[in-house]
Amino acid sequence: MMSDIITSCLQLQKNISTNRIVVKEINGCDGSFIVNCVISYCIKQNSPLLIVSSHNSITHYHNVGLRMNHNLFKSCEAGVIHYFDFGDATLTNIMEYAESDQLLIDVLKNIEEMQRNHDTVNIIFDGITHLLDLQYTLQEVNKFCSEIIEIAAKSKNPFVIFHCNDVIEDDANHCLANLLSHKAQTVVEVENLSSGLSSDVSGHLTIKYPGNKFNEEHIHTVDMKPKKYLFKLFDRGVKLLAPGTV
Repeated sequence: MMSDIITSCLQLQKNISTNRIVVKEINGCDGSFIVNCVISYCIKQNSPLLIVSSHNSITHYHNVGLRMNHNLFKSCEAGVIHYFDFGDATLTNIMEYAESDQLLIDVLKNIEEMQRNHDTVNIIFDGITHLLDLQYTLQEVNKFCSEIIEIAAKSKNPFVIFHCNDVIEDDANHCLANLLSHKAQTVVEVENLSSGLSSDVSGHLTIKYPGNKFNEEHIHTVDMKPKKYLFKLFDRGVKLLAPGTV
């Protein structure tokens, strides 16, 4: 499967203690294909996953999944995949005049509830930077992400993915993306082609492994080089290409 190359680059198959991954969309490039590949991976592996989204609806993920030969709704019914709609919960919160902090607490409670039923609970927060649009402060969002990582660590070798936007250097989104990158073991950057649109290539994909510098096999490596690819999107997945091959 074309999506397998993405999950391999994210090192999801490795037994890493709380594998923290940050997916950065540079200047508006759409990196949702990475989230879709990871959802597909979890369904095929029957690996419990909590999707927290302020970006896409569950119907969107399901429709993409059908093209990738999996059924998200069935996995949700089976209790393997749980979905928390942060946008819908925000609207309900406003209508009920509840405290904004309650939403963050509810997300953490969802993680703990899944952990009572599963040894491992993986987490994807799709659109974490949208919390800044909802008037949460940078400090609140950063603290919230740290709490997610801390609770996730109670599981057996889970992964946590934060999918965020990285726009301009003086923007709060950029600051949050950097803060999350400092927590990450793997950082994925998705960027449009500088030359514009192409029928052969969808964009640039750069993968960095800052967490590897603490591994024994890399302890004497001074400058760890990132992996750079071109990528092409298809209905059923993504294909990675070496730079200069197109």
